[in-house]
Amino acid sequence: MSELKQIKNKFTAAMHGTDDLVFREFTYQGFHGFVLFLNSLVDEKWLENIFFKQLNQAPASKRSLQEALASASYEKKATIAECVPLLYKGQTAIVFYERGPSFFMVDAALSINRGIEEPTNERALQGTHEGFIESLLVNLHLIRRQAATETMIVRKKKIGKTIKKDVAVVYMHDRASATVLAELMKKLEAIDQDITISPGVLNELLQQSKRSIFPQVLYSERPDVVAGNMTEGRIAVLMEGNPTALILPVSFFSFLQSVDDYNFHFFLGSFLRSVRLLALFIAIFVPSLYISLVAFHFEIIPQPLIISVKSSLQNIPYPPLIEALIMEVTIELIREAGVRLPAPIGQTIGIVGGLVIGEAVVNAGLVSNMMIIIVAITAIASYVIPNTEMSSVVRLIRFPLMLASAAFGLIGVILSFFAILMHLVKLDSYGVPYFSPLAPFSLKGVKDGLLRFPTWLIQRHTRYASPHSKRESRKGG
Repeated sequence: MSELKQIKNKFTAAMHGTDDLVFREFTYQGFHGFVLFLNSLVDEKWLENIFFKQLNQAPASKRSLQEALASASYEKKATIAECVPLLYKGQTAIVFYERGPSFFMVDAALSINRGIEEPTNERALQGTHEGFIESLLVNLHLIRRQAATETMIVRKKKIGKTIKKDVAVVYMHDRASATVLAELMKKLEAIDQDITISPGVLNELLQQSKRSIFPQVLYSERPDVVAGNMTEGRIAVLMEGNPTALILPVSFFSFLQSVDDYNFHFFLGSFLRSVRLLALFIAIFVPSLYISLVAFHFEIIPQPLIISVKSSLQNIPYPPLIEALIMEVTIELIREAGVRLPAPIGQTIGIVGGLVIGEAVVNAGLVSNMMIIIVAITAIASYVIPNTEMSSVVRLIRFPLMLASAAFGLIGVILSFFAILMHLVKLDSYGVPYFSPLAPFSLKGVKDGLLRFPTWLIQRHTRYASPHSKRESRKGG
Protein backbone atom coordinates (compact mmCIF):
# COMPACT_ATOMS: atom_id res chain seq x y z
CA MET A 1 0.00 0.00 0.00
CA SER A 2 2.89 2.36 0.68
CA GLU A 3 4.03 1.94 -2.94
CA LEU A 4 0.56 2.88 -4.20
CA LYS A 5 0.53 5.94 -1.96
CA GLN A 6 3.84 7.08 -3.44
CA ILE A 7 2.45 6.60 -6.95
CA LYS A 8 -0.61 8.67 -5.99
CA ASN A 9 1.63 11.47 -4.76
CA LYS A 10 3.64 11.36 -7.99
CA PHE A 11 0.48 11.63 -10.10
CA THR A 12 -0.78 14.51 -7.95
CA ALA A 13 2.54 16.35 -8.30
CA ALA A 14 2.71 15.70 -12.05
CA MET A 15 -0.77 17.22 -12.46
CA HIS A 16 0.01 20.15 -10.14
CA GLY A 17 -2.58 19.16 -7.55
CA THR A 18 -5.58 20.03 -9.72
CA ASP A 19 -8.83 19.67 -7.76
CA ASP A 20 -10.68 17.71 -10.47
CA LEU A 21 -8.23 14.79 -10.20
CA VAL A 22 -10.11 11.87 -8.62
CA PHE A 23 -8.72 8.63 -7.14
CA ARG A 24 -10.92 5.59 -6.60
CA GLU A 25 -9.48 2.50 -4.94
CA PHE A 26 -10.42 -1.08 -5.80
CA THR A 27 -9.44 -4.64 -4.88
CA TYR A 28 -9.22 -7.52 -7.34
CA GLN A 29 -8.40 -11.06 -6.18
CA GLY A 30 -6.15 -9.76 -3.44
CA PHE A 31 -4.53 -7.03 -5.56
CA HIS A 32 -5.01 -3.44 -4.48
CA GLY A 33 -5.06 -0.59 -6.95
CA PHE A 34 -6.75 2.63 -7.81
CA VAL A 35 -8.37 4.35 -10.76
CA LEU A 36 -7.55 7.99 -11.39
CA PHE A 37 -9.13 10.43 -13.81
CA LEU A 38 -10.17 14.04 -14.28
CA ASN A 39 -13.87 14.15 -13.44
CA SER A 40 -14.29 17.19 -15.67
CA LEU A 41 -13.43 15.03 -18.70
CA VAL A 42 -14.48 11.47 -17.82
CA ASP A 43 -17.85 9.76 -17.90
CA GLU A 44 -18.04 8.30 -14.38
CA LYS A 45 -21.15 6.30 -15.25
CA TRP A 46 -19.12 4.47 -17.89
CA LEU A 47 -16.56 3.53 -15.25
CA GLU A 48 -19.28 2.18 -12.99
CA ASN A 49 -21.11 0.25 -15.71
CA ILE A 50 -18.14 -1.04 -17.69
CA PHE A 51 -14.84 -1.11 -15.84
CA PHE A 52 -15.91 -2.01 -12.30
CA LYS A 53 -18.56 -4.36 -13.64
CA GLN A 54 -15.91 -6.16 -15.73
CA LEU A 55 -13.70 -6.57 -12.67
CA ASN A 56 -16.51 -8.02 -10.60
CA GLN A 57 -17.59 -10.41 -13.34
CA ALA A 58 -14.10 -11.55 -14.38
CA PRO A 59 -13.74 -15.37 -14.36
CA ALA A 60 -11.89 -16.90 -11.44
CA SER A 61 -9.34 -18.51 -13.76
CA LYS A 62 -7.68 -15.14 -14.29
CA ARG A 63 -4.48 -15.31 -12.25
CA SER A 64 -3.50 -11.68 -12.44
CA LEU A 65 -5.04 -8.28 -12.94
CA GLN A 66 -2.65 -7.66 -15.83
CA GLU A 67 -4.13 -10.61 -17.70
CA ALA A 68 -7.65 -9.38 -16.97
CA LEU A 69 -6.93 -5.89 -18.33
CA ALA A 70 -4.92 -7.17 -21.29
CA SER A 71 -7.79 -9.43 -22.31
CA ALA A 72 -10.11 -6.39 -22.26
CA SER A 73 -7.76 -4.56 -24.70
CA TYR A 74 -6.67 -1.90 -22.21
CA GLU A 75 -3.51 -0.08 -23.25
CA LYS A 76 -0.50 -0.67 -21.05
CA LYS A 77 1.95 2.14 -20.27
CA ALA A 78 5.40 1.98 -18.74
CA THR A 79 5.69 5.22 -16.76
CA ILE A 80 3.65 7.95 -15.12
CA ALA A 81 4.98 10.43 -17.68
CA GLU A 82 3.26 8.44 -20.45
CA CYS A 83 -0.06 8.43 -18.59
CA VAL A 84 -0.36 12.12 -17.67
CA PRO A 85 -0.89 13.55 -21.20
CA LEU A 86 -3.60 10.95 -21.84
CA LEU A 87 -5.43 11.93 -18.65
CA TYR A 88 -5.85 15.42 -20.07
CA LYS A 89 -7.57 13.87 -23.11
CA GLY A 90 -10.27 12.14 -21.11
CA GLN A 91 -8.60 8.78 -20.55
CA THR A 92 -8.59 6.93 -17.23
CA ALA A 93 -5.56 5.31 -15.61
CA ILE A 94 -5.78 1.96 -13.82
CA VAL A 95 -2.83 1.62 -11.44
CA PHE A 96 -1.89 -1.34 -9.23
CA TYR A 97 1.23 -2.90 -7.73
CA GLU A 98 2.04 -6.47 -8.73
CA ARG A 99 5.75 -7.23 -8.50
CA GLY A 100 6.17 -3.62 -9.50
CA PRO A 101 3.91 -0.74 -10.61
CA SER A 102 1.57 -1.38 -13.54
CA PHE A 103 -0.29 1.28 -15.54
CA PHE A 104 -3.19 0.69 -17.93
CA MET A 105 -5.15 3.35 -19.83
CA VAL A 106 -8.73 3.27 -21.11
CA ASP A 107 -10.68 5.92 -22.99
CA ALA A 108 -13.69 6.95 -20.90
CA ALA A 109 -14.07 10.52 -22.14
CA LEU A 110 -17.34 12.30 -21.48
CA SER A 111 -18.97 13.21 -24.79
CA ILE A 112 -21.10 16.35 -24.74
CA ASN A 113 -22.16 17.50 -28.20
CA ARG A 114 -24.85 19.86 -29.34
CA GLY A 115 -27.37 18.73 -31.90
CA ILE A 116 -26.75 18.93 -35.63
CA GLU A 117 -28.28 22.20 -36.82
CA GLU A 118 -28.07 24.41 -39.87
CA PRO A 119 -25.21 26.96 -39.70
CA THR A 120 -26.47 30.49 -39.15
CA ASN A 121 -23.84 31.93 -41.52
CA GLU A 122 -24.61 29.57 -44.42
CA ARG A 123 -28.34 29.09 -44.54
CA ALA A 124 -29.75 27.33 -47.61
CA LEU A 125 -33.25 27.88 -48.95
CA GLN A 126 -33.22 24.42 -50.48
CA GLY A 127 -31.18 21.29 -49.90
CA THR A 128 -29.75 19.82 -46.71
CA HIS A 129 -29.91 21.73 -43.43
CA GLU A 130 -27.10 19.94 -41.64
CA GLY A 131 -24.08 21.70 -40.25
CA PHE A 132 -20.87 20.74 -38.50
CA ILE A 133 -20.61 20.56 -34.71
CA GLU A 134 -17.64 20.56 -32.32
CA SER A 135 -16.95 16.83 -32.66
CA LEU A 136 -14.39 15.91 -35.32
CA LEU A 137 -15.72 12.35 -35.55
CA VAL A 138 -19.29 13.54 -36.15
CA ASN A 139 -18.11 16.03 -38.77
CA LEU A 140 -16.24 13.31 -40.65
CA HIS A 141 -19.38 11.18 -40.48
CA LEU A 142 -21.42 14.00 -42.06
CA ILE A 143 -18.90 14.39 -44.88
CA ARG A 144 -18.76 10.63 -45.46
CA ARG A 145 -22.53 10.61 -45.76
CA GLN A 146 -22.41 13.36 -48.39
CA ALA A 147 -19.45 11.85 -50.27
CA ALA A 148 -20.04 8.11 -50.04
CA THR A 149 -17.08 7.03 -52.17
CA GLU A 150 -14.01 4.90 -51.66
CA THR A 151 -11.84 7.69 -53.08
CA MET A 152 -12.36 9.90 -50.02
CA ILE A 153 -9.28 9.79 -47.80
CA VAL A 154 -8.88 11.09 -44.23
CA ARG A 155 -5.44 11.88 -42.82
CA LYS A 156 -5.28 12.75 -39.11
CA LYS A 157 -2.53 14.76 -37.44
CA LYS A 158 -1.82 16.49 -34.14
CA ILE A 159 -0.68 20.09 -34.29
CA GLY A 160 0.36 22.63 -31.69
CA LYS A 161 2.99 22.77 -28.98
CA THR A 162 1.50 23.22 -25.52
CA ILE A 163 -2.08 22.39 -26.48
CA LYS A 164 -2.27 19.59 -29.02
CA LYS A 165 -5.16 19.67 -31.48
CA ASP A 166 -6.46 16.81 -33.58
CA VAL A 167 -6.72 17.83 -37.23
CA ALA A 168 -8.15 15.85 -40.15
CA VAL A 169 -7.17 16.48 -43.77
CA VAL A 170 -9.94 15.23 -46.07
CA TYR A 171 -9.69 14.86 -49.85
CA MET A 172 -10.41 12.60 -52.82
CA HIS A 173 -7.19 10.91 -53.84
CA ASP A 174 -8.11 10.71 -57.53
CA ARG A 175 -8.91 14.42 -57.77
CA ALA A 176 -6.77 16.34 -55.30
CA SER A 177 -3.35 17.48 -56.42
CA ALA A 178 -0.51 15.49 -54.89
CA THR A 179 1.63 18.65 -54.97
CA VAL A 180 -0.94 20.70 -53.07
CA LEU A 181 -1.46 17.89 -50.56
CA ALA A 182 2.26 17.52 -49.92
CA GLU A 183 2.68 21.26 -49.41
CA LEU A 184 -0.30 21.37 -47.04
CA MET A 185 1.00 18.46 -44.97
CA LYS A 186 4.41 20.12 -44.82
CA LYS A 187 2.85 23.31 -43.44
CA LEU A 188 0.89 21.34 -40.85
CA GLU A 189 4.06 19.52 -39.77
CA ALA A 190 5.81 22.87 -39.30
CA ILE A 191 3.18 24.27 -36.90
CA ASP A 192 4.77 24.63 -33.47
CA GLN A 193 2.72 27.38 -31.87
CA ASP A 194 2.59 27.83 -28.10
CA ILE A 195 -0.99 29.10 -28.28
CA THR A 196 -4.44 27.65 -28.67
CA ILE A 197 -4.85 26.67 -32.32
CA SER A 198 -8.18 27.94 -33.65
CA PRO A 199 -9.41 27.97 -37.28
CA GLY A 200 -8.42 31.63 -37.56
CA VAL A 201 -4.89 30.92 -36.36
CA LEU A 202 -4.67 27.84 -38.58
CA ASN A 203 -5.88 29.92 -41.53
CA GLU A 204 -3.07 32.42 -41.00
CA LEU A 205 -0.49 29.65 -40.78
CA LEU A 206 -1.71 27.94 -43.95
CA GLN A 207 -1.97 31.03 -46.17
CA GLN A 208 0.54 31.41 -48.96
CA SER A 209 0.63 35.23 -49.06
CA LYS A 210 0.44 36.13 -45.39
CA ARG A 211 0.54 39.91 -45.95
CA SER A 212 -2.44 39.99 -48.28
CA ILE A 213 -5.71 41.23 -46.85
CA PHE A 214 -7.75 38.97 -49.15
CA PRO A 215 -8.79 35.58 -47.73
CA GLN A 216 -7.03 32.63 -49.35
CA VAL A 217 -8.76 29.84 -47.44
CA LEU A 218 -12.52 29.29 -47.59
CA TYR A 219 -14.47 28.69 -44.37
CA SER A 220 -17.53 26.46 -44.36
CA GLU A 221 -19.74 24.86 -41.74
CA ARG A 222 -21.70 22.74 -44.24
CA PRO A 223 -20.80 19.13 -45.09
CA ASP A 224 -22.42 19.41 -48.54
CA VAL A 225 -20.22 22.41 -49.38
CA VAL A 226 -17.11 20.51 -48.28
CA ALA A 227 -18.13 17.44 -50.31
CA GLY A 228 -18.84 19.57 -53.38
CA ASN A 229 -15.46 21.26 -53.15
CA MET A 230 -13.71 17.92 -52.76
CA THR A 231 -15.25 16.73 -56.02
CA GLU A 232 -13.59 19.74 -57.64
CA GLY A 233 -10.19 18.65 -56.32
CA ARG A 234 -9.98 20.81 -53.23
CA ILE A 235 -8.81 19.70 -49.79
CA ALA A 236 -10.63 20.28 -46.49
CA VAL A 237 -9.01 20.69 -43.08
CA LEU A 238 -11.15 20.05 -39.99
CA MET A 239 -10.22 20.51 -36.34
CA GLU A 240 -11.43 18.87 -33.16
CA GLY A 241 -13.55 21.22 -31.06
CA ASN A 242 -14.59 23.52 -33.89
CA PRO A 243 -17.50 23.35 -36.36
CA THR A 244 -15.58 24.98 -39.21
CA ALA A 245 -13.81 23.41 -42.17
CA LEU A 246 -11.01 25.16 -44.05
CA ILE A 247 -11.08 24.55 -47.81
CA LEU A 248 -8.15 25.12 -50.16
CA PRO A 249 -6.96 25.99 -52.72
CA VAL A 250 -9.55 28.59 -53.72
CA SER A 251 -9.93 31.53 -56.07
CA PHE A 252 -11.34 35.01 -55.52
CA PHE A 253 -14.68 34.05 -57.06
CA SER A 254 -15.10 31.10 -54.70
CA PHE A 255 -16.05 33.60 -52.00
CA LEU A 256 -18.95 34.89 -54.12
CA GLN A 257 -20.62 31.50 -54.50
CA SER A 258 -23.50 30.19 -52.44
CA VAL A 259 -24.84 26.69 -51.88
CA ASP A 260 -28.19 27.75 -53.32
CA ASP A 261 -26.57 28.44 -56.70
CA TYR A 262 -26.77 24.71 -57.37
CA ASN A 263 -30.21 24.22 -55.81
CA PHE A 264 -31.96 26.61 -58.21
CA HIS A 265 -32.32 26.66 -61.99
CA PHE A 266 -29.09 27.61 -63.73
CA PHE A 267 -30.66 30.85 -65.06
CA LEU A 268 -31.44 31.94 -61.52
CA GLY A 269 -28.05 30.72 -60.27
CA SER A 270 -26.22 32.79 -62.92
CA PHE A 271 -28.43 35.80 -62.16
CA LEU A 272 -27.66 35.60 -58.44
CA ARG A 273 -23.93 35.40 -59.10
CA SER A 274 -24.19 38.42 -61.42
CA VAL A 275 -26.01 40.31 -58.67
CA ARG A 276 -23.19 39.48 -56.24
CA LEU A 277 -20.57 40.72 -58.69
CA LEU A 278 -22.53 43.96 -59.07
CA ALA A 279 -22.84 44.21 -55.28
CA LEU A 280 -19.08 43.72 -54.97
CA PHE A 281 -18.44 46.63 -57.34
CA ILE A 282 -20.99 48.85 -55.53
CA ALA A 283 -19.60 48.03 -52.08
CA ILE A 284 -16.03 48.87 -53.09
CA PHE A 285 -16.29 51.77 -55.52
CA VAL A 286 -19.59 53.68 -55.18
CA PRO A 287 -18.60 55.85 -52.14
CA SER A 288 -15.25 56.78 -53.69
CA LEU A 289 -16.87 57.50 -57.07
CA TYR A 290 -19.42 59.78 -55.41
CA ILE A 291 -16.72 61.64 -53.50
CA SER A 292 -14.60 62.14 -56.63
CA LEU A 293 -17.59 63.37 -58.69
CA VAL A 294 -18.76 65.84 -56.06
CA ALA A 295 -15.28 67.13 -55.15
CA PHE A 296 -13.52 67.14 -58.53
CA HIS A 297 -15.78 66.26 -61.46
CA PHE A 298 -19.11 67.96 -60.85
CA GLU A 299 -19.60 68.37 -64.61
CA ILE A 300 -19.93 64.60 -65.09
CA ILE A 301 -23.10 64.46 -62.96
CA PRO A 302 -26.21 64.42 -65.22
CA GLN A 303 -27.84 67.83 -65.42
CA PRO A 304 -31.22 66.77 -63.92
CA LEU A 305 -29.37 65.62 -60.79
CA ILE A 306 -27.11 68.63 -60.35
CA ILE A 307 -29.75 70.80 -58.66
CA SER A 308 -30.76 68.12 -56.13
CA VAL A 309 -27.13 67.22 -55.37
CA LYS A 310 -26.15 70.88 -54.98
CA SER A 311 -29.10 71.68 -52.72
CA SER A 312 -28.25 68.65 -50.59
CA LEU A 313 -24.62 69.75 -50.18
CA GLN A 314 -24.88 73.52 -49.80
CA ASN A 315 -25.48 73.56 -46.04
CA ILE A 316 -22.88 70.87 -45.15
CA PRO A 317 -19.89 72.51 -43.40
CA TYR A 318 -17.18 70.04 -44.50
CA PRO A 319 -16.14 68.09 -47.62
CA PRO A 320 -17.79 64.84 -48.83
CA LEU A 321 -14.91 62.72 -47.49
CA ILE A 322 -15.70 63.70 -43.90
CA GLU A 323 -19.39 63.00 -44.54
CA ALA A 324 -18.59 59.56 -45.89
CA LEU A 325 -16.24 58.72 -43.02
CA ILE A 326 -18.82 59.81 -40.42
CA MET A 327 -21.53 57.63 -41.93
CA GLU A 328 -19.29 54.64 -42.70
CA VAL A 329 -17.93 54.58 -39.16
CA THR A 330 -21.49 54.93 -37.80
CA ILE A 331 -22.67 52.00 -39.92
CA GLU A 332 -19.76 49.86 -38.70
CA LEU A 333 -20.57 50.76 -35.08
CA ILE A 334 -24.23 49.82 -35.54
CA ARG A 335 -23.26 46.58 -37.25
CA GLU A 336 -20.78 45.61 -34.54
CA ALA A 337 -23.31 46.41 -31.82
CA GLY A 338 -25.94 44.32 -33.60
CA VAL A 339 -23.57 41.35 -33.83
CA ARG A 340 -22.46 41.45 -30.18
CA LEU A 341 -25.89 41.97 -28.62
CA PRO A 342 -28.48 39.17 -28.25
CA ALA A 343 -30.36 38.53 -31.49
CA PRO A 344 -33.70 40.29 -30.69
CA ILE A 345 -31.95 43.36 -29.28
CA GLY A 346 -29.37 43.37 -32.08
CA GLN A 347 -32.04 43.55 -34.76
CA THR A 348 -33.76 46.41 -32.93
CA ILE A 349 -30.50 48.33 -32.59
CA GLY A 350 -29.79 47.89 -36.30
CA ILE A 351 -33.18 49.11 -37.50
CA VAL A 352 -33.99 51.80 -34.94
CA GLY A 353 -30.40 53.02 -34.66
CA GLY A 354 -30.08 53.36 -38.42
CA LEU A 355 -33.36 55.25 -38.81
CA VAL A 356 -32.87 57.56 -35.83
CA ILE A 357 -29.24 58.39 -36.51
CA GLY A 358 -29.84 58.82 -40.25
CA GLU A 359 -32.68 61.26 -39.75
CA ALA A 360 -30.89 63.10 -36.92
CA VAL A 361 -27.66 63.75 -38.82
CA VAL A 362 -29.57 65.04 -41.84
CA ASN A 363 -31.73 67.39 -39.74
CA ALA A 364 -28.63 68.61 -37.92
CA GLY A 365 -26.93 69.44 -41.22
CA LEU A 366 -24.00 67.13 -40.58
CA VAL A 367 -24.55 64.81 -43.55
CA SER A 368 -26.38 65.28 -46.85
CA ASN A 369 -29.34 63.21 -48.03
CA MET A 370 -27.30 61.96 -50.99
CA MET A 371 -24.56 60.66 -48.72
CA ILE A 372 -27.14 58.79 -46.63
CA ILE A 373 -28.40 57.10 -49.80
CA ILE A 374 -24.88 56.24 -50.99
CA VAL A 375 -23.83 54.76 -47.66
CA ALA A 376 -27.08 52.79 -47.31
CA ILE A 377 -26.73 51.26 -50.78
CA THR A 378 -23.09 50.45 -50.07
CA ALA A 379 -23.90 48.76 -46.76
CA ILE A 380 -26.65 46.64 -48.32
CA ALA A 381 -24.33 45.66 -51.19
CA SER A 382 -21.59 44.53 -48.79
CA TYR A 383 -24.06 42.23 -46.99
CA VAL A 384 -25.01 40.57 -50.29
CA ILE A 385 -21.57 38.91 -50.41
CA PRO A 386 -22.18 35.42 -48.92
CA ASN A 387 -18.77 34.97 -47.32
CA THR A 388 -18.39 37.01 -44.13
CA GLU A 389 -14.60 37.24 -44.38
CA MET A 390 -14.69 38.60 -47.93
CA SER A 391 -17.51 40.96 -46.94
CA SER A 392 -15.35 42.36 -44.13
CA VAL A 393 -12.40 42.81 -46.51
CA VAL A 394 -14.63 44.71 -48.96
CA ARG A 395 -15.84 47.04 -46.23
CA LEU A 396 -12.26 47.71 -45.18
CA ILE A 397 -10.98 48.34 -48.72
CA ARG A 398 -13.38 51.19 -49.40
CA PHE A 399 -11.77 53.41 -46.74
CA PRO A 400 -8.40 53.83 -48.54
CA LEU A 401 -10.33 54.16 -51.81
CA MET A 402 -12.29 57.08 -50.35
CA LEU A 403 -9.04 58.74 -49.28
CA ALA A 404 -7.57 58.25 -52.77
CA SER A 405 -10.69 59.71 -54.43
CA ALA A 406 -10.68 62.73 -52.08
CA ALA A 407 -7.01 63.38 -52.91
CA PHE A 408 -6.90 62.68 -56.67
CA GLY A 409 -10.48 62.37 -57.90
CA LEU A 410 -11.29 59.78 -60.56
CA ILE A 411 -7.59 59.29 -61.23
CA GLY A 412 -7.17 58.06 -57.66
CA VAL A 413 -10.12 55.67 -58.05
CA ILE A 414 -8.77 54.27 -61.33
CA LEU A 415 -5.24 53.86 -59.98
CA SER A 416 -6.62 52.15 -56.86
CA PHE A 417 -8.69 49.82 -59.03
CA PHE A 418 -5.64 48.77 -61.04
CA ALA A 419 -3.57 48.36 -57.87
CA ILE A 420 -6.21 45.99 -56.42
CA LEU A 421 -6.46 44.15 -59.74
CA MET A 422 -2.68 43.69 -60.00
CA HIS A 423 -2.57 42.41 -56.44
CA LEU A 424 -5.33 39.88 -57.13
CA VAL A 425 -3.66 38.68 -60.32
CA LYS A 426 -0.34 38.30 -58.51
CA LEU A 427 -1.77 36.14 -55.70
CA ASP A 428 -2.05 32.38 -55.85
CA SER A 429 -3.44 29.75 -53.50
CA TYR A 430 -1.23 26.66 -53.42
CA GLY A 431 -0.39 27.01 -57.09
CA VAL A 432 -3.88 28.05 -58.23
CA PRO A 433 -4.06 31.61 -59.66
CA TYR A 434 -6.21 33.58 -57.24
CA PHE A 435 -8.05 35.50 -59.97
CA SER A 436 -8.83 32.46 -62.10
CA PRO A 437 -10.77 31.84 -64.29
CA LEU A 438 -10.29 35.42 -65.54
CA ALA A 439 -6.51 35.55 -65.13
CA PRO A 440 -5.52 33.29 -66.76
CA PHE A 441 -8.74 33.11 -68.71
CA SER A 442 -10.44 29.72 -68.81
CA LEU A 443 -13.78 29.23 -70.53
CA LYS A 444 -14.33 25.99 -68.61
CA GLY A 445 -13.76 27.86 -65.35
CA VAL A 446 -16.13 30.68 -66.32
CA LYS A 447 -18.92 28.15 -66.79
CA ASP A 448 -18.96 27.34 -63.11
CA GLY A 449 -16.48 29.64 -61.38
CA LEU A 450 -17.88 32.98 -62.51
CA LEU A 451 -21.39 32.07 -63.69
CA ARG A 452 -23.59 29.02 -63.25
CA PHE A 453 -23.97 27.14 -66.52
CA PRO A 454 -26.27 24.11 -66.88
CA THR A 455 -25.06 20.99 -65.11
CA TRP A 456 -24.62 19.04 -68.34
CA LEU A 457 -22.19 21.69 -69.62
CA ILE A 458 -20.11 21.73 -66.46
CA GLN A 459 -17.30 19.28 -65.93
CA ARG A 460 -16.79 19.83 -62.22
CA HIS A 461 -14.05 17.24 -61.92
CA THR A 462 -10.79 19.10 -61.12
CA ARG A 463 -12.16 22.30 -62.65
CA TYR A 464 -9.27 24.48 -61.58
CA ALA A 465 -8.67 23.42 -58.02
CA SER A 466 -6.14 20.67 -58.52
CA PRO A 467 -3.36 21.65 -60.88
CA HIS A 468 -0.21 19.61 -60.49
CA SER A 469 1.82 22.76 -60.81
CA LYS A 470 1.31 26.46 -61.22
CA ARG A 471 2.66 26.22 -64.75
CA GLU A 472 -0.02 23.73 -65.75
CA SER A 473 -2.78 25.79 -64.19
CA ARG A 474 -1.71 28.91 -66.06
CA LYS A 475 -2.21 27.20 -69.40
CA GLY A 476 -5.91 27.94 -69.01
CA GLY A 477 -7.03 24.32 -68.78
